[in-house]
Amino acid sequence: MSKIIYAVALFLVPLTYAVHARRRKANDQWPLPPGPRKLPIVENLFDMPRGGYMWLEYAEMCRRYESDIIHLGALGNSIIVLNSAKAVNDLLEKRSSLYSSRPSTVMLGELMGWGATFIFRPNDDTWKAQRKIVTQAVPPTDPKRFHSKQLSATHDLLRVLPESDDVMKSLQIWAAKFIMDITYGIQGDEAKLYLPTAIEALESMSIAGTPGAFYVDQIPILKYVPEWFPGASFKRKAREWNKLRIKMTEGPYLVTKARWYAAGTATPSLTSLSLEEIDHTQDVAQQEEVIKAASVTAYGGGSDTTVAALGAFILAMLMNPEVQTKAHRELEKVLGPGDLPSFSDEPTLPYITAIVKEVLRHNPVTPFGAYRFRIFSFQHDIYAGYFLPKGSIIMPNIWSILHNEEDYPEPELFNPSRFLDADGKLNPNVRDPATAAFGFGRRACPGKHVALASLWIAVASILTCYTIEPELDENGKPIKPKGEWYSGPTLFNHPLPFKCRFVPRSKDVEASLGVSLA
Repeated sequence: MSKIIYAVALFLVPLTYAVHARRRKANDQWPLPPGPRKLPIVENLFDMPRGGYMWLEYAEMCRRYESDIIHLGALGNSIIVLNSAKAVNDLLEKRSSLYSSRPSTVMLGELMGWGATFIFRPNDDTWKAQRKIVTQAVPPTDPKRFHSKQLSATHDLLRVLPESDDVMKSLQIWAAKFIMDITYGIQGDEAKLYLPTAIEALESMSIAGTPGAFYVDQIPILKYVPEWFPGASFKRKAREWNKLRIKMTEGPYLVTKARWYAAGTATPSLTSLSLEEIDHTQDVAQQEEVIKAASVTAYGGGSDTTVAALGAFILAMLMNPEVQTKAHRELEKVLGPGDLPSFSDEPTLPYITAIVKEVLRHNPVTPFGAYRFRIFSFQHDIYAGYFLPKGSIIMPNIWSILHNEEDYPEPELFNPSRFLDADGKLNPNVRDPATAAFGFGRRACPGKHVALASLWIAVASILTCYTIEPELDENGKPIKPKGEWYSGPTLFNHPLPFKCRFVPRSKDVEASLGVSLA
């Protein structure tokens, strides 16, 4: 691969020089944001983190240059890192008309085919059509639309957890089934048929979407290198991963479509609701392609993030038993013996809500935004005395925003009480981490309210039924949990596999679940 990069770099000398010339011409009066010294041709290609915890490396880079906005270049590409809530709000919210498109992604978008979905698309008509499908199917104005599915799925999870010897794996399977029900209306054992493909496809997306993971994203001409060429293993990976994407996209969609057109018997879901809205006076095939892409986007965007968030919650309870104790006391005051929480209980359970907020803040699922929040600027801009070139990739450091000591004192501590006032009520003056965790401006997650509701009811229900305790050794003594997190290149921040025990708090809930929790 190094030989390929060297040869391509020589080929790109004239192009890179031209980009630099245009950048200098547009930048006569204002400097670029600070950043590492740029080398000839490759610029900062080798300064970009490619391993795990890259959000920490970029945060350290910002501290080194004493700036909340830094600039890197890579073979003519302009990359701007935003490391504070103010910079993100000023640009991605207040100037969202300039910062709401998407950069092209060669590995993920072109070679693997994900570029057709609205997460990766620029702001074109197809992007608007796909996003409209999701917002119409899961409108914020109708939060109760999927409550019954969310409650049913949560009760299924309560039955699964006590029997699990691999919490993260159990969460992955459960979340994939739950999101498949919401997206396609495919339920139960039938959903299991599609899980292996979906899990593999999402894992490949996680790897390929990690900024800097593949040189082809910085050197697009590499996409023309044949698979057999030494160092071109990324082409073979892309081909196999593209097959997974196609299989994940086509399989469940065709099932839902067949059921809907056969007799209108499809279980209500994002896909079936969208099929109802098809305008048969227009191009039906084109409308179906839009629905298909929107559906697989919703499925892919919801399952892995749900797994990571719930895994982070369970691990946090294991590591912070005092938080569990306080949560149990609140639940006992609100719920009667044998009662399971419902969505109507949320206003009377502020500490449970505070736990959900702290889960989102303490170990954010997408701490560097990754593919979900990579923004493309439409034109040159000036901000804080710096020149921001047109076509820059804007990368908000979600981790830094949610670990800002001014907003969240002692940010390394898991402390839900930071979101409560002296009376134990939610404090509106504390920055809500959901404002960063689910994206910004026109690219904010359209299913945010569904994700928050699903996480809240799962957290409240698990804590109602169980005390989460460490695994026991052969002598019956608790094994101190390590609390380790995955450190490889990935889009999602999630715990490594761990074991724990879900100890039933009461036999009164058995009747509600229809099983024995002992």
